[in-house]
Amino acid sequence: MARPAATVPAPPSSSERILTTALDLFAVRGYDATSVREICEAAAITKPTLYHFFGSKDGVLRALVATGFDQFRGIVNRGLAAPGSFRERLKVITRGVFYAASTQPLLWRFIHGVIWAPPGTTEPPNCTEFYDGVVASLARATEEAVAQGELAEGPIDVRMLILMGAISEAATGFVIAGRPELTPELADRLVDTVVDGWIR
Repeated sequence: MARPAATVPAPPSSSERILTTALDLFAVRGYDATSVREICEAAAITKPTLYHFFGSKDGVLRALVATGFDQFRGIVNRGLAAPGSFRERLKVITRGVFYAASTQPLLWRFIHGVIWAPPGTTEPPNCTEFYDGVVASLARATEEAVAQGELAEGPIDVRMLILMGAISEAATGFVIAGRPELTPELADRLVDTVVDGWIR
């Protein structure tokens, strides 16, 4: 019996090549030190092509940041929609964040650099709406777990600082220094340690 023909992945589109190339350059050289010409030469496209898809170098930056924000938001939304207890759903989210950070460190390092860029250099997109939306979703799930008796009552603002801080610190540590190793086991232990402090 003949084997089915292997599926050949489609080559990346021009817009995908631009984003991938720009990410490599921005992450290594920095946004301000990278020119449109360098992006176009490395991506083997023309300047009009870049301007057609993104309008400017700033448009490329914003598309990359939007990609990262959408990815993180998707991880949180899928985790909260998963079956299981609050603790189990937090583990799904934390495992997802750890996997994304460990497999796409350049994207995470780039976004981190954009958000914390000194004033007068890269102008970061407004991150407040993204951050507030993610925290609000997690806060609602936490309050529902309290109402259902899974968790004891407690200050929701402090709980969000603890949860977001623990997850982001681990991911940022890996992206910057290569540690800790972002394993599923670490994700589970982190969530257990946090949630154990919130139960009755």
